[in-house]
Amino acid sequence: MQFLGGGELAPAHRHTPAALRFVLEGSGVWTLVNGDALHMAPGDLILTPSWTWHEHHNPGPEPMIWFDGLDLPLVRNLDAIFFEPGGAELSGYQPVPASRSEDRYGTAGLLPADEPVTVEDPATGRSSRLLAYRWPAVDAALSRLIDSTGRQAAAVRYADPATGRDVMPTMRAELHRVLAGHRTPTARATGSAIWVVYRGSGATVVDGRRFHWAAGDIFVTPSWAAVDHEAADDADLFLLSDWPALAALGLARTQQAGQQQDVVGQDEA
Repeated sequence: MQFLGGGELAPAHRHTPAALRFVLEGSGVWTLVNGDALHMAPGDLILTPSWTWHEHHNPGPEPMIWFDGLDLPLVRNLDAIFFEPGGAELSGYQPVPASRSEDRYGTAGLLPADEPVTVEDPATGRSSRLLAYRWPAVDAALSRLIDSTGRQAAAVRYADPATGRDVMPTMRAELHRVLAGHRTPTARATGSAIWVVYRGSGATVVDGRRFHWAAGDIFVTPSWAAVDHEAADDADLFLLSDWPALAALGLARTQQAGQQQDVVGQDEA
């Protein structure tokens, strides 16, 4: 969890671990990523891919709190951590109304006509071209899914708008909505997962143990644990997992309750 107080600055730096930031509270903060100014608001997801220069600015009086998700354990165990502080010339940039990445890639289903088209996009290790995913768009997408399917739960995956791949080559981000009184089917998957409760309350059963949660809480589900969620009132849960790394190694696997065979996951093309 990161807390940026009013008037506070997190100086420019870069590191090989990739990071993403899911905003929980506050307003007025902006992050500069390789010169692209990204304002931050509750429910937004902001990306700082591996080895990109980034800094955080809070010019107003109100503090901001966000969840930081990094692939630090993987990069550390691969002995590939590098860090570099930025110079003074990287700070002091004034934000613009919209970022370059949002101007170019921020409309779902529409890409610039000069964007290269590839039939098969190999796993190049690129992070998403879009650096900011706004809460109003995510909220609307979840509502449309629930309204169109008639189901009591829905989930969306944050993806590169140009390729459909995960936002990071090592991390997957999703937003799950569970309506009040609904309990999701029990499922399990390889890879660890971190759940951040953005709104609502309820409980999650992990391998037979029930854990109650409310807005602002964080809980984890270990690899191949049996998991289901039950909402006491309408709930939105942000999910961070290491699924893309497992898929690249051929180790991604899921299983739904009642299935006799496991389903081996495929990385999205």
